[in-house]
Amino acid sequence: MSHEHNAFTAANRETWDSKAKDYDAKPWQKKIAAQVASALDTHTTWLAANWISEGNKECRLLDYACGTGSVTRALSSQITHATGLDISSQMLHQYTTLLSSSHPHLSLSTAITDFCSTATPEYSNTSATFGSSAHYDVAGVALGFHHFSDPSLCISNLYASLKKGGVLFIVDWLPKEVKRDEHIGSAHAHAHPSAHSSNHSAQPSAQQKDKDTEEWKKMEKTIKTNGFGESDMKAFFEGAGFTDFGFVVLEEKFLLQMNGKEVAKTGFVAKGRKV
Repeated sequence: MSHEHNAFTAANRETWDSKAKDYDAKPWQKKIAAQVASALDTHTTWLAANWISEGNKECRLLDYACGTGSVTRALSSQITHATGLDISSQMLHQYTTLLSSSHPHLSLSTAITDFCSTATPEYSNTSATFGSSAHYDVAGVALGFHHFSDPSLCISNLYASLKKGGVLFIVDWLPKEVKRDEHIGSAHAHAHPSAHSSNHSAQPSAQQKDKDTEEWKKMEKTIKTNGFGESDMKAFFEGAGFTDFGFVVLEEKFLLQMNGKEVAKTGFVAKGRKV
């Protein structure tokens, strides 16, 4: 494991541990969580997992980079078991605390896990009962993928966690060129530059960096990629062995508060099935 990966993971863990308790408090965060829930509800038939609404006795969800549990809550009527995996112990504490009280019918488990670190990840501080490595009917990641240091390795580990016929979905956003006058942060500026821009044009000025909020200075250290296109996601999924790739763009934009500005992101849902 590289020093760069360790530093990036440590920055993510520190940031999400510090944000866990109040993560769902801001109105814009609540709005985005509701949008993710609506997108998943709208596309449950399209995802074609072994939902209990389709007559299955049980459906096991792997909620990766689970945070406080927005994916688990969104799919709670379709599943019987949920395992929340995250690198942040404080997020997992919130996940268990909130869901055990609001969704007592679900069988819940958690584990501190980093699917970007190794092809055979270890589960620490776990309450999860994994049984075989291929344990889950469906796995999902919502708005965490752009934080991952190694998306290809992560998807390969998610593939290994699914039963044969299991479905993986990822909710994230499309890339957007960052212009000089709409600086957000350097982590965003360097990911996916367009053919008509240069790294120099995307660089924030020293004056702009001085104006960055303290919250953003921490947050930008956790962001690896400025979104993904359909071809990016197809390559990730098919590279891991998934078939039946699908990709839908969401109509309503996500509106984030980043570095003191409102930033619009176009979301998508990508899916694939394990053979």
